[in-house]
Amino acid sequence: MTLLQFNEDLVLIDFDAADSTTVIKAMSDRLYARGFVSELYGQQTISREEKHPTGLPTEPFCIAFPHADAEGVNVSSLAVAILRNPVVFKNMADPDEDLLVYIVLLLANKKPEEQIETLRKLAILFGQPEKLSELRSQPTSASAATWLRLELSLSESSESVGEVRKGGLL
Repeated sequence: MTLLQFNEDLVLIDFDAADSTTVIKAMSDRLYARGFVSELYGQQTISREEKHPTGLPTEPFCIAFPHADAEGVNVSSLAVAILRNPVVFKNMADPDEDLLVYIVLLLANKKPEEQIETLRKLAILFGQPEKLSELRSQPTSASAATWLRLELSLSESSESVGEVRKGGLL
């Protein structure tokens, strides 16, 4: 899988949100605070979600993969929200259908081809009901981050974009 920056600071556990916009904003704010995306990435993602929904009717509960174009991305990264109560996302296949989503994975890929690969790998993983249940049952951000890193072979990052640049990862 593409090298995505990811750590427990990018995981929201038992997150209480009124709607999908609140979830996307909270997640994109975390990515922005680390320098992984531009300040506008959250709004770009919300706007894209309105036109091209990302909700998937997976079992045992629904998930969503909101994302925006690569132009607002500084470093390919992933943020995750495991929600206390579901919020409505529109179904990717049928935008007229509301889905009650419990897990949201906000993708930020620097290269468009990375996004396709990342979405494919996540869809395969979360097409397995037991995997969704395992992730949702993680009690802490740290345990959820560890679980996802193992399942998706993700890079752990504690760096901001400035530290990543110094380390030569860009």
